[in-house]
Amino acid sequence: MVDHLTRITVRSGAPRAGDLAAALAALGFTVRAAGRRVVAESTAVEAQEAKRALRARGFADRDYEVFLEYVRRWGVL
Repeated sequence: MVDHLTRITVRSGAPRAGDLAAALAALGFTVRAAGRRVVAESTAVEAQEAKRALRARGFADRDYEVFLEYVRRWGVL
């Protein structure tokens, strides 16, 4: 069985970091602060789906970073 984890990060000091965190939370991401970054994670929302939703809300690709990990039941793929 293979699952995925979509992780989106943004610098905490970025001008729209708070708006981006709120938008990701509204999409169903779990949002937390991690050092100088805001980290949002979801196993339900695909990376491309998240990018489309953020673009529709007026965020540019340069405002955030997207990471997609595929995870097997017995370890990382």
